[in-house]
Amino acid sequence: LVDAVSLVYLDVLQTELFSSLQEGSICEGTVVNLADFGAFVDIGGVEGLVHLSEMSWKRTQKPTDLLQKGDRIKVQIMSVDQERQRVALSMKRLEADPWTRIEELYRVGQLVEAEITRLTKFGAFARVDDDYQLEGLIHISELAEDRVEQARDVVKPGDRVTVRVIRLDSKQRQVGLSLRQVSSDKYIEEDLAMMNPM
Repeated sequence: LVDAVSLVYLDVLQTELFSSLQEGSICEGTVVNLADFGAFVDIGGVEGLVHLSEMSWKRTQKPTDLLQKGDRIKVQIMSVDQERQRVALSMKRLEADPWTRIEELYRVGQLVEAEITRLTKFGAFARVDDDYQLEGLIHISELAEDRVEQARDVVKPGDRVTVRVIRLDSKQRQVGLSLRQVSSDKYIEEDLAMMNPM
């Protein structure tokens, strides 16, 4: 009987806790468990999930790259599903979105260091080696002067390369990169200005 009363009480308490959660609220919590797809965080008696895609604006391979069990973190409540008693949380929404100021961070013509992350039929993706670690596409036509059949003929994942930023699109969240134009005459004045700043 006591156990049944306790369970009813806990159920009522849990329902009250869920109904008190507001989307957009910022709260502190403790990481209680880690899975391949994200981290479970206790925010005052309710467990929510920070999905891997909501951990950081930087590309993150696995939750343990950023978090450990027992860590105290700040999160924002993204959504609350009362029926299924699920809470979606975000860490990255508490950081500035680099895509909102992409034109301040990079400019067309700029040379940047990057690491090839993956290959596709239409080119190669490369992660820029800086604080923001944005990923851009090197279209197959921008891999080399000569015609390229497959990206793997020129680069492979893990290769570190110097690339040129050739396109910025904050709305589409895309950065266009080029290996072919790294030594292009088109940017010679800009490159000289970078080497000899006033």
